[in-house]
Amino acid sequence: MDRRGTLAGDVLLCKDLAIAQNPLEAQVIYMTSARAFGLSNAAISGPTMAQWYLDNEAKIVKTSLRAAGPYVMAVNPSYGLRRTRLAYPP
Repeated sequence: MDRRGTLAGDVLLCKDLAIAQNPLEAQVIYMTSARAFGLSNAAISGPTMAQWYLDNEAKIVKTSLRAAGPYVMAVNPSYGLRRTRLAYPP
């Protein structure tokens, strides 16, 4: 992960929520105050993944503008966004 993106205000879009549970990746999110959004189901097709993000685009933009990082949010078509526990600090 490149810190320049988070410093520039970019958000991270992830295939799944593993980034929140991997201790090293969670530490990087924490240390860079990253704002990450991951799909709650990694076993869906690429077009479906894109659609989940598109369906929640307004919520992602609103959340990322209002809430400073670090955080990882689960993206799901039925409930929208939900904060996920970050595995750092332990």
